[in-house]
Order: sequence, then C-alpha cells, then structure tokens
Amino acid sequence: MLVHKAEAAAFSAALNGDTKSARKLIASLSPKAHALAWRILGEPSEAEDIVQAAFIKLFEAKQYDGKAALSTYMHTIVTRLCLDKLRSSANHKLDYGFEYDELFSVDKLTPIESLERKQSDSNVQHAMQFLNARQRAALALWAYHDAGIPEIAKVIGLDINAAHQLLHRAKINLRKKMEHLGYE
Repeated sequence: MLVHKAEAAAFSAALNGDTKSARKLIASLSPKAHALAWRILGEPSEAEDIVQAAFIKLFEAKQYDGKAALSTYMHTIVTRLCLDKLRSSANHKLDYGFEYDELFSVDKLTPIESLERKQSDSNVQHAMQFLNARQRAALALWAYHDAGIPEIAKVIGLDINAAHQLLHRAKINLRKKMEHLGYE
C-alpha cells in the first residue's frame, strides 16, 4: 500500500523526465539532507558534496515504493554516504566554524537568548566531534531531524534494539564529553 502517494508520483514523474517534479523534490529534500550531512561531517562543503551524491544515488536507484516518506529514504542515503566518508577519512577531527543564523531562524529570540542558543549549539557540536561516526549520526537524526528509534535503525542499518542502545550510548558519551569540556 502506498502511504506517500504524492511523493511516489512526483518521484516517478521526475524519473520520467519531468524537470519541474525533479526540481520540486530537490528543493524539498535538500535543506534537511544538507543539515543532516553537515551535522555528521561538520563541514558545509563536504555536506554539499554528500547531498549531490545522495541525489544521484536516489535517482539512479529508481527505487521508492511510497511506503515511507521519501525524506526517510533520502536520510538513509545521506547518512550512509556520510558514514562511508568518515570511515574512509583518516582525520575525523571536525571544524565547526559556521554561522547558525544561516541554518536556524532566531528572529523570535532576544539578542541574549540568541547568543546563548548559538553558544549552546556550538558547544554540543564541538562535543559531538569526539563521538564515533555512528553515534554522531544517531544523535543528529534524533536531535535535529526528530527521528525515532525505528527510523534511526532503518537509516543506519541496525535492528531496533541496537539503534536504541546506540542512541543511549551516544547521549551518555555526549554528556560525559560536555562535562569533561566544561560545557555543563
């Protein structure tokens, strides 16, 4: 049964050469895919490369059954590409020299609240660099993309119990690292 009929129809139309549908899919999936890749990799330009590669894989695979959200399928591709990149990289040290205003709307916050939020987010991002790639991916999916355990399991390629344990360990390790760095 197709749950996401409109997405499946748009995906099919894009595969059949409908550039309007393809552009619409890319526009709707790109922001969250880039944010996810950036959270895992910590480098905006690498995140852009991953998102481009993910779209190529998505359209080349020609497989989307409409049973889950297309964004879930895209998150799976992005996460796996990021994990592959991190595994192949000899240097897992991340640079978090970024501007949060580009990614998050802080218009409703007072200047003090905005500064506190930026500092807190920056501290979390810095502490996340010390986690292993799978823990970083699980936390990014959970904290920044509202993914539940079943989606994390599917995206990372684990059973539900293993995904639950991975996320639990990631939270504990992040908390310990933040305490060690003096952020809490």
